[in-house]
Amino acid sequence: MLDNKVDLYTTWGKLWQCGGGGQCGTCIVQVQEGAELLSERTATEDKKLNKKPETWRLACQTIVGDGTNSGTVVIQTKPQK
Repeated sequence: MLDNKVDLYTTWGKLWQCGGGGQCGTCIVQVQEGAELLSERTATEDKKLNKKPETWRLACQTIVGDGTNSGTVVIQTKPQK
């Protein structure tokens, strides 16, 4: 997402983001397609995304692909419950 200059953060998220530590939750995205290409949720995500839909991930904690698979991942930034 960074390489493609995706606007990940809300206005407040730009000010309060934690720099990739998974502590602030400002980089939440919703995975619409391609979840099978993503890493498993981390313990940090499980804690931060408790009671959120399984399709929600923290972008800073999510790795796309493992070098042996390819495909398309479609995400929605700034999802609303």
